[in-house]
Amino acid sequence: MTDEFDEIEPGRRSGAHRQESAASSNIGAISLVIVLALVAVLLVVAAINIIFSSMGNPESKIADPPASEASESTSAEPSPSESEVSVADDSITVDVLNGSGVAGAAKNFSEAVEEKGWTLGQVGNYSTNLTDSTVYYQGEDNAAQAKLVAESLGVSATEASEDFDADITVVICSDIADRGPEPSEGAESEETGDANG
Repeated sequence: MTDEFDEIEPGRRSGAHRQESAASSNIGAISLVIVLALVAVLLVVAAINIIFSSMGNPESKIADPPASEASESTSAEPSPSESEVSVADDSITVDVLNGSGVAGAAKNFSEAVEEKGWTLGQVGNYSTNLTDSTVYYQGEDNAAQAKLVAESLGVSATEASEDFDADITVVICSDIADRGPEPSEGAESEETGDANG
């Protein structure tokens, strides 16, 4: 029994569709190889970049402020806690609390605070068992001003504390309540020196 493929006319190609199918699959395979080659090249380039970037000094990539700016900011404007201040900062609020039981002590000291140039906050009584007056301050930024307040009033101790609302709080105790606000010995000698000079 014969079929149409057994009798092929000259010039007529039977079954050529199989050959075309093979050609189209060859084109697909070539396209796939090209795409894979491109992906491989990109991966190699990325790997090379990673290798070279890891070989460099990683600390050199951290942005540091320019040396000139850093030195200017530290030398030109030292923070108040790092340097001595001699002028009252009127932006700082100072509370004066009487913990001594001596009537009028807070009022006397609060007048001195205002005369020196600080902004007066709360003036009132305070319950404490302490006998030594202390100037309390919030934050290291207020440390130098607290020291100046203490010197101006004749208080010997300053201490950081978050127990009070004001920037600086003066708690007057029995050690200085009777004598009133007087500068400490160091401040007195400075004033005497200024007067003589």
